[in-house]
Amino acid sequence: MTMTTTHPDPQTIAYEVVHHLPGRLRLRVPRLRYDEHYLRQLQHLLVQQEVVQQIRVNAAAACIVIEYNSDGESHLALFSSLIRRAADPDLPSPTILPIDKQVYSPWNTAYFLQKMALPVAALAIVALLPLQTPFYPVIVATIITIIALPTFQEALESLEHRHLNVTQLESLWTILHTLQGEYMAPVLAVFMSQMGGCLRDMTAQVGEAQVFDPLDQQRTYWIERDGSRRNVSIRELHVGDHVIVAAGSAVPVDGEVLWGSAVIQRQFLTGESDLLTCEPGQAVLASSLVVRGQLCIAAKAVGNDTQVGKTLQLAKQAPQLDTRIENYAEEISNQAILPAMGVSALVYGLTLDAHRAIAPLQLDFGAGIGITIPTAILAALTHAPQVGVYVRNGRALELLSRVNIIVFDKTGTLTEVKGTIAGVEILKEHLSEDTLLYWLSTIEQHINHPFALAVMEYAQARGISPGEYSDWSYEPGRGAMGLVEGQRILVGTHQFMTDNNIDADLEELRSHEGVLWNRSLACVACNGELVAVLFYSNPVRPETASVIADLQNRGIECYMVTGDHHEVANAVGYAAGFRLGQIYTNTLPEDKVEILKKFKNNGENVVAYVGEGFNDTAAMAYADISISLPEGSDAARQTADILLMNNNLEGIIQAIALSKEVMEIINQNIALVVIPNVSVVLAGVFLSLHPVLAVLISNGATLLAELNSLRILTDYRPVKVKHKISSGRSQTGMLDIPWKKRPRRSFVRLGSDTPSPA
Repeated sequence: MTMTTTHPDPQTIAYEVVHHLPGRLRLRVPRLRYDEHYLRQLQHLLVQQEVVQQIRVNAAAACIVIEYNSDGESHLALFSSLIRRAADPDLPSPTILPIDKQVYSPWNTAYFLQKMALPVAALAIVALLPLQTPFYPVIVATIITIIALPTFQEALESLEHRHLNVTQLESLWTILHTLQGEYMAPVLAVFMSQMGGCLRDMTAQVGEAQVFDPLDQQRTYWIERDGSRRNVSIRELHVGDHVIVAAGSAVPVDGEVLWGSAVIQRQFLTGESDLLTCEPGQAVLASSLVVRGQLCIAAKAVGNDTQVGKTLQLAKQAPQLDTRIENYAEEISNQAILPAMGVSALVYGLTLDAHRAIAPLQLDFGAGIGITIPTAILAALTHAPQVGVYVRNGRALELLSRVNIIVFDKTGTLTEVKGTIAGVEILKEHLSEDTLLYWLSTIEQHINHPFALAVMEYAQARGISPGEYSDWSYEPGRGAMGLVEGQRILVGTHQFMTDNNIDADLEELRSHEGVLWNRSLACVACNGELVAVLFYSNPVRPETASVIADLQNRGIECYMVTGDHHEVANAVGYAAGFRLGQIYTNTLPEDKVEILKKFKNNGENVVAYVGEGFNDTAAMAYADISISLPEGSDAARQTADILLMNNNLEGIIQAIALSKEVMEIINQNIALVVIPNVSVVLAGVFLSLHPVLAVLISNGATLLAELNSLRILTDYRPVKVKHKISSGRSQTGMLDIPWKKRPRRSFVRLGSDTPSPA
C-alpha cells in the first residue's frame, strides 16, 4: 500500500508501508536515501514519542523500522504526521547535552560472547566437521545461509527498491563460493565482519553509557517549600516544590503553572521553535525555555521521571555519527558495484575460470569503511569528556577539524561569568544606597545573568536581602522592571530606559567622581525618573590570552563580538590579545548573525561561535559549529554542538586537537581498508589468490583499522596549552597604565551605547 502526503510548502513526501505487524512497522521513505538532514530530523521526532521503543534505519535502502508499544493501536497516523513534519525546513536541529563524565572501557565480554557465539560456532563446525560426514555440503550450506541471512535480507530489500549497495556483492560472492565448495572463505568472512561490527557496537554502547541531559544539574533554582523560599540545585528538587523560573532559564520539572506569565519555547523536546504563551493552570514540561516573563511551577515530576528524562533514554539509541567523508567513501563504493560485476563477467568470459571471476566481487571496501569510520567517531565522542569537552556528533568533529575562524562573545565567555560591581552613582539625594540595593536585588533575584549575580552578591555583602515584587517582566539583553513596595523600578540599558520614556542622557554624571573608563554601565530608574547608575566589570578569564594566542598560532582567525560599548570592549579585547580590527562592539543578537554571515562567505570558511548567554543563541544556531560552557544559559547549552565541560576555554584547543586526530585516523583507516581490498581483487584475478587468504587479508585489514580507531581511547592524551607570559596588557590600561577618568564630553555618547546588564 502506498500513501502520499503533501507538505505545506508544498512538498510531497512519499512513503510505502513495506510491512506492518502489531508493534512493528517497516516503512520505505525514498527521501532517506539522499537527505541526511531529513533522516536526522525524523529520528529525532520519533524518539520523542512515548510509544516508540526502538528505531533502525537503513538509509541506503531508504527503509526505517519502528518498534513501538501498540496497545491495540497501529499509530500509523502518528508516524505519517512525523514523516511530514520532518521535512519542515524551519525545524531546528535537535541538541543533546551531557551532565556527566566518566571513564569507560569499550570492552564488554558478555556482549561480545552474545554477538560472536553463532559465528564462532559456525567457524568451528566448518573447520572441524569431517568431509566424510553425510550431507556435509547441505549442512555447511545451511550454516552459511543462517549466519549470512542478515546480509541476504538487506541485499534483497535494496534490490526491491532498485538500489545497489555492497551487500549485493557480498551476497553474490558468498553464494558463488558456497556453490563452488569453498565453504571456509564465506564463514571466515562473516566471522571477521561480525567481529568488526561487534567492536563498533561496543564502542557505541560506551558512548550511550554517558548520560545526556539538556539541563545543567549544578544549576540552582529558587523554590518555595514548606512555607519558606530557598535556593537549591536541580538534583535537590522534589515533587510538590514550587519552582520559580525566569527568562533565559530552562524549566527543570514537569508541572503546572501556579502564577506568572511567560513565553516559552519547547525546541529540545518537540524539535519546534514555535513560541507559546504560558499562563496559570497550564501544564509545562522540563527543558522548556522561558524566553520572556517568569513562572512559578508546581513540580509533578522531577529528574528521570520527567518527559525529557524518559525521552533521553530512547535518544541514546540514535547516536549522530554522520560525516561527509564517510558518505563520500560509501558513495564511491556503491558506484564501484556495477563495474565490479562487469569486470567479473569479463574475466569469466576471457578465462572461463570461475575462481578468478569471483575475485572482483570482493571489492567491498565500503563495508570496511562503514565499520571503521563510525568506530573512530564513536571512540572520539566517548573520549572527548576525558579531555574536558563534549561533542554532540561526528559532523561537529569533522567541521571542527577544518575551522579557520572563531568568533567569541565577551561577557561570560572571554571574561568570568561572575562579575563585580565597581561603583554606584546615586543621582538623587534622597535615595540611600541600601534602598537602591534593595530595589536592585529584588528585581534581579531570579535572573541568571552575570550582572544580576553581581548585584545579588554586592547586596548580600552589605546584609541586604531581596524582597517581594509584582508585575515583573524581563527582556534579555535589555533589562527588567517590576513593582517593589509600590515603586516602579527599571534596571537596564540606556536604550531600555529610552524605550520606556525615561530621560537617561547621563549629563548629570559629568560632575561625579568614580566614572571608570573600562567599566560597563547599567541604569536604574524609579517611577519614570533616572535615579542611579551602576558600574560593573567581569575580569578576563586567566586562560583567555593563552587560548587566543594558541589559536592564532594554529592559523585560526579570532574575533570578539559584544553588546558593550567600544571603550569597555577594547579594554577587554586588548587584555585578551585581540587587535582592534578583530573587535566588534555595540552588537545586538541580529548583528552577530550578520557578522557570521560575512565571515562564512558562502561556505568558503568554517566558522565557530563561542558564547554562553541567552542572547548568543541566534548566532550559535547560525554558525557552522557552536561552542558553549556549562555555566552558561540553558538556551546556549541546548544550542551548542560542543560543550566545554570544565568551564575553561582551553577545552577549545583540546576539541580541535581531538578532531584533527580523529580525522587523521579516519584517513589512515581508509588507506588501510582500500589498499588491501583492491590488492586482493587484483591478486585474485591475476594470481588466482586463494579465497581464504583473500578474506584474511581484506577483513584483517578492516579489523586492523578498527583497532587503529580505538587508539583514541587508550593512547590519546590532552595537548598542552602553552600559557602565555604576560605581555603587559591589562584590563586596567594599555601596558598597565591606569585608565584616566573619562573626558566630560564623552558621557552623552556613553549613554547611547551602554551595554546590556541583562
